[in-house]
Amino acid sequence: MKNRSLWQILAFYAAASWVVLQVVDVVKDNLGLPDWVFPFAMLLLFIGLPIIVATAVVQGRHVSDGSADAASGEATESKSAPASPSELSPRRLFTWRNALVGGGLAFVLLTAVTTGFMFMRNQGIGPVGSLVAKGMLAEQAPIVLAQFESPDPSIGSAATEALRIDLSQSSVVALVDPASLTDALARMQRSADEPLTLEVAKEIAVREGYAAVITGDITAVGNGYVLTSRIVDATSGQTLASDRQSAANADEIIPAIDRLSAKMRERIGESYSELRADEPLDQVTTSSLEALQKYSEGIEIFETGGDEDVGNALLEEAVALDPGFAMAWRKLGLTRTGGWARNLEAFEKAYESRDRLTERERLHTEATYYTQVTQDDQAAITTYERLLELDPNDDWALNNLGVVYDQALGDYALAEQYYERANAVDSSNVLSFRNAARTEINQGKLDEAQASLDGIYEMFPRDEVSAGLRVSLEAVRGDYEAATSAANRLSELGSDPRVEMERTSFLAAIAATQGRLAEAEELALESARHHAASGRAQPMLGMTQFLAWIDLNVREDPDRARERLAFMMESDGFSELDPLSRNYRTVIDLLSAIGGRVETQRVIAEFEAEVPAEYRRDMEDQYLAWEGSLLAGEGRHEEAAATIERRALAGCQLCRYQPLARFYDRAGRTDSAMALYEAYVNSHADYRLWWDTNNLGPSLVRLGQLYDEQGDLENAAVYYARFVELWADADAELQPRVEEARARLEEIIRERG
Repeated sequence: MKNRSLWQILAFYAAASWVVLQVVDVVKDNLGLPDWVFPFAMLLLFIGLPIIVATAVVQGRHVSDGSADAASGEATESKSAPASPSELSPRRLFTWRNALVGGGLAFVLLTAVTTGFMFMRNQGIGPVGSLVAKGMLAEQAPIVLAQFESPDPSIGSAATEALRIDLSQSSVVALVDPASLTDALARMQRSADEPLTLEVAKEIAVREGYAAVITGDITAVGNGYVLTSRIVDATSGQTLASDRQSAANADEIIPAIDRLSAKMRERIGESYSELRADEPLDQVTTSSLEALQKYSEGIEIFETGGDEDVGNALLEEAVALDPGFAMAWRKLGLTRTGGWARNLEAFEKAYESRDRLTERERLHTEATYYTQVTQDDQAAITTYERLLELDPNDDWALNNLGVVYDQALGDYALAEQYYERANAVDSSNVLSFRNAARTEINQGKLDEAQASLDGIYEMFPRDEVSAGLRVSLEAVRGDYEAATSAANRLSELGSDPRVEMERTSFLAAIAATQGRLAEAEELALESARHHAASGRAQPMLGMTQFLAWIDLNVREDPDRARERLAFMMESDGFSELDPLSRNYRTVIDLLSAIGGRVETQRVIAEFEAEVPAEYRRDMEDQYLAWEGSLLAGEGRHEEAAATIERRALAGCQLCRYQPLARFYDRAGRTDSAMALYEAYVNSHADYRLWWDTNNLGPSLVRLGQLYDEQGDLENAAVYYARFVELWADADAELQPRVEEARARLEEIIRERG
């Protein structure tokens, strides 16, 4: 070292410091150490710098002095002369050996401090101990996020939503879903749009058994803001942790929320490595506070049951302000209020911007894109499984995976398992409970479904979807009186036009199933009026199709069905609709079943011209259905049956049973026809009421006739009796068929004694 200049030593120290800091940074990230470890190491190196300089100067001067003595011939004498303590102390203190030992001790200190901090944090000792380690909060304990208090409510709402999004990235924090909070307010007999203040949030938490509440406030200070957040024990009201962050202006609020969230997550007990792995909040949401305000206001409307059109408009404003706001695009797709075309476009936009999402949101967005846009069920399953690898308790991933197995693949037993896992994770989310009840119906577990629906009513008495499922359950049982009562109970949920539309639709379906066609048509028109009042597009479209199917299959009057459908398609309301909202598929279903290849192919060509190719993916099953119907209309029943046999339809067996039974019947393949008629009339599909409107009565009487023709009077009597009971109060135009079946039933009873 004696021959090195001061500048050489400084260069060496700088290089060594750089290496040390790189090692510290790597160790910090790999071991999940706190961020202050790195600046602490820098501080120690900074303190060491003057020591190194002093050592270099002292040792350099000593070497220089020794050389001078030797040149004057006094070196030997000088060595033998005793030195004073004052002369020896700097040289003895600032030695390279002492510098190296001091450096080592400094980093022993760093290690000791870091180790002690991490030990105390992980063991819950002292002020640095995490809440999880202290036993004050359990990992993944449900926490209610209260509304931020702010002089500007829109900023408070935006801050709350931003904090919710960031906290959702945490592996230790489990925020209660907003829908569950809305349900809790309903059980407390409070309005869904009541502000979720700290007091209200604490009351919900105590009633529902949630662990804690996170609350916060925003205070304007000059041109800037001070943001404060607290974690409060739900029962005692004790503040468990708090933090404060400042924002120089409104544009800095989102980064401040990001810092606030990180401190909250750290205090709860999340690892530092996980915290560092997260993307900044403005990169996974939006950097535009205004866009975030619109988004938060919009989703609040949907969560509290407000005007969905207003909520939809706010989301549209959010994506207009920030076209790359993927989270807003995804929510816009899920709202179902902007029309099918806009929903699909929104899902595509969200998918295109998915890199601007948290990892969990990104995977949810990809899975939604696969199910809704590309209809790639296997890709959706794979994506949901990746989500569950990240978090086995992601109740939305569990529920949605169940939906894929349920609705797309028809594996009701496996779907039920996923729904039950979702229920176990979050018993406050009504969606998976509904879905579980639906799969129980589809498996024929009707008593279990009844118990499930009773349980849902206890927890969510105002849930209209589960109330509708009760109608479907009673219809599957064949108890139409009970189904009618269940439908009318929907009125107890309020006078919302959407609820009334559902109620009258159910009543129309029940009336049609029982052969009361005039009543069904009157109720269908009433439902259409409620449909229009709810702001939905083309209120008569669905009802016209409903009535046309009755004309075709119950009245057996294809000309009447054709006239009804033609009137609808020629109306201004139909032509003015966006092509994606015209429900071409159902229209073509009807046309092909009515018969007439030329007209059907004309509308298919119109459909292909008007609807972009990306919205016509996976149409093979649909084209097979149309071709099968057209072949049957041409009397080519064997070919029709062979065509329908090629359809997959894992998620809709009734879509196969009924048409195929007819084709087999007309082709003279009686045994095959009877097997499928029986499979249909004895099925337990939750959606079968809508098939029953125009199929159940004709199928029952036809089964009676087929068994009668085969000489199986016992089974003939069973199906004649079911038909007569079903259409006992049918309209006069249908009574001749009822009387014929009743007369034959009485003959069979007499013949059999």
